[in-house]
Formats: sequence, C-alpha cells, structure tokens
Amino acid sequence: MQRVRLDVSERTQRGKGVARKLRAEGRIPAVMYGSGVPTLPLAVNAQELDKIEQGGTNALLDLSGPEAVAGKIVLLKDLQRDPVKRVPLHCDFYVIDPKKEITVYVQIHLQGRPVGVELGGVLEPQLRDLEISCLPLGIPDSIDVDVSSLDIGDAIRVSDLDLPEGVSTTAEPERSVAHVIAARVIEEEEEAEGEPLDTEEGDSAEEASPEADGGGDAG
Repeated sequence: MQRVRLDVSERTQRGKGVARKLRAEGRIPAVMYGSGVPTLPLAVNAQELDKIEQGGTNALLDLSGPEAVAGKIVLLKDLQRDPVKRVPLHCDFYVIDPKKEITVYVQIHLQGRPVGVELGGVLEPQLRDLEISCLPLGIPDSIDVDVSSLDIGDAIRVSDLDLPEGVSTTAEPERSVAHVIAARVIEEEEEAEGEPLDTEEGDSAEEASPEADGGGDAG
C-alpha cells in the first residue's frame, strides 16, 4: 500500500473568497475528520494532491503541519474537481486508526491472455472494483486476477479470488468478475439490438377513421 507524506496548513477562515484566494496561491481548501476526531479545516497544495490521487486510490497519507494533524494517518475520502478544467477544488481527509479494520474499494486488474481469446472468444470484465475490509496498512494496491486459463464459456467469480491475508469481502461469492464468451454471441446480441420493432399490418388510415354513411333513405 502506497504511503505518502503530505504537508498541510490549518485554515482559520472560511467562505468563497477564502477559497478563491487559496486557489490563486496554488492551494485548495480541505477538511479533516474522523471517529472521535474534531473536524479541522485545512489547506493543501493542489498539485501535490493531484499527483497523489492520480497515482492510485486508497493511498495512506501521513499529514505534516500544525500540531492538530501531527501523527495523523488519513485516507483521501473525497476529491472534488472542476467539471470543465478538472483541477482540484476541495478534498476530505478521513482519519483512520491503524488498528481498526476499514472498508474500501480496490481496483481489480485482469492479467494474462485467456485461452478462449486465442480460440476467437472475447474477454468481458464484469466487476472492476471490489469492496474489501482489512486493516489500513494491509490495503492492497489492487486485486490481481489471472485470467489466462479461461476458455470460452468459463468465468471467474468472487469466490475464486485469491485475496491477500487479512483481506475479506462482502461481495456475493457467485458474482462474476470476468468471463470469456464466443464472438458469435456478441454478434447475435448486436444484430438483435439493430432489428426494427414488429408492427401489426392492417392499421391503415381508412381503418383508423370511422366509416362514412353511404346515404340513408330520403324522406
């Protein structure tokens, strides 16, 4: 598990004006909180935070700065970005206890080229992230899954995963992680999606309109 030191400073003022000033200085507003930990407004370097977030999920951060954060280990709980520029705007740091299990999502990495793909099949990932529980220092960078033995029609399920020691998951054991299907199955599905809807014949304009009386007995 990646562990990174991050310098932060305490933020004594709040508001949009303060946030704009921080961003002009290359920093963004942040907040630190956790079980039994008072909420503390902070400021952090935007570029440093961006590098950490892009380097992978679930990095453990050793905060450095004011006395209130000394010795705190946190997870980057939430990072808000500008919807257009994609630059960091605000983040949450969640204080963790190294001795207590936490629940996080970890990416699943499929490794190898399936036998079924060599025979013309197609590998379809079904689950990209797995919810796991473990001690913070035991969070794996990813769950690596070897799919090289999968033939056409084969699947790897959650129950087949070889999780690291001390790591558990509450995901359904029978849930599919990845499978290999025949290429023709995909072709048939695509053809079915492209077929026009059936319409009933005989619904002409004449049938849709009431019949006109051809004339009655003249009185």
